[in-house]
Amino acid sequence: MAPLRRGVVLVVTLSVLAAVAVGCSSSSDSAGDSSSSDRSSAKPTTTAASGSTTTTAPAAELFTSGDFYQVPAALPKGPHGTLIRYQKVTPTIVKGATTWRIMYTSESVPGKRIAVTGTALVPDAKVPASAKGAKRDVLTIAHGTTGIADQCAPSKDPGSELLLLSQPIANGWLVAQTDYEGLGTPGRHPYLVGESEGRSVLDAARAASVLPNAHGGTQLGIAGYSQGGHGALWANQIAPTWTPEYHVVGTFAGAPATEMQVIMRGGPAGFLIMFLAGLKAAHPEVDLASYLTPAALAKLDSVDTGCAGEVFSAISGVNPVSLPDAIEKGPWIELADADDPGAVKTADPILIIHSEADNVVPIVLSQFLMTRMCKAGNVVERRVLHDGDNHGQAAVPAYAQAVPWFEDRFSADPPAPTDGCPAT
Repeated sequence: MAPLRRGVVLVVTLSVLAAVAVGCSSSSDSAGDSSSSDRSSAKPTTTAASGSTTTTAPAAELFTSGDFYQVPAALPKGPHGTLIRYQKVTPTIVKGATTWRIMYTSESVPGKRIAVTGTALVPDAKVPASAKGAKRDVLTIAHGTTGIADQCAPSKDPGSELLLLSQPIANGWLVAQTDYEGLGTPGRHPYLVGESEGRSVLDAARAASVLPNAHGGTQLGIAGYSQGGHGALWANQIAPTWTPEYHVVGTFAGAPATEMQVIMRGGPAGFLIMFLAGLKAAHPEVDLASYLTPAALAKLDSVDTGCAGEVFSAISGVNPVSLPDAIEKGPWIELADADDPGAVKTADPILIIHSEADNVVPIVLSQFLMTRMCKAGNVVERRVLHDGDNHGQAAVPAYAQAVPWFEDRFSADPPAPTDGCPAT
């Protein structure tokens, strides 16, 4: 693809912020210290993985003690999204639901079978009488930036976006949130690599659907904010082939990370080094020394030892890019463009919500995204928040608007919105 327009880069880089609005907890894993465990009561599931025959997954393991994040030497057979183990989190983080920490199978971009962790909220109430097929509607969440290191995995200290979902629990929806590949489990997290994020998001929904009392159905909503907005859009793009059993009713992307060339060409050094480290994780063949300065390369390991705030501190004052035109001399433009969401048409409606006062993801970026999505033929609605909330704070009103939007999508009353794109 052609390079991003230089004028766009100037506008955005002048607006880019010097600090991260979200950090992560470095609290220790609450899984305990011993290695004993019990077999679960979760029932086997039968699902059709993309490109494979229908396979019955084995029963998962109810994990009661030990290191929850220690991946089994041999992953269970079955399709991606197979639940490996689950562990109750107490106290629950949302009233009226049981909070579970989960581990499940997925697949890396190079095609390696991997384990991914996450969190699930299973309503305590029975499946609503009005539920389609006597199964719960499923909402799967892609979380915002926490960092790349294992201790930044949201499931280690569940909260974040899940704290905004009391109404979905009251509605009887099953909620899943992935940690993403490499957060909490072996390997480096492919930060802002869309295919990896999307697979983790969708496979979390599959895994959560077989938890006790979960009764996950085939109606799926996909949501995310910031990095999660990027991950949600990618999950939507790959859902027809990755998890074809799901009917995606709608996708919400709040302040979505997009226009990856902006990060490449002039974004804050902390975001840049996490993105490049993520690209290296997904594409081992790339040579970061052709892009980063020796000083930045010396700081690269900071992404494995600290969360977002620590990475920004570690890289502070370091010039990350070796040459002003380094992006033009390798695979960087192609890799950046390949991770931009919105270039393909999807069947479900999409809601973008973005604060005009966003101090991390400039609002102009979602306008570029919407233009691309409209050109591809998507049904997109973009709402701008005018009340002055910055990036982190705006997640609260964004989700407050997204939840009733999903209620309409799940019920199909009113019908799905018509095209919000400008007339051509």
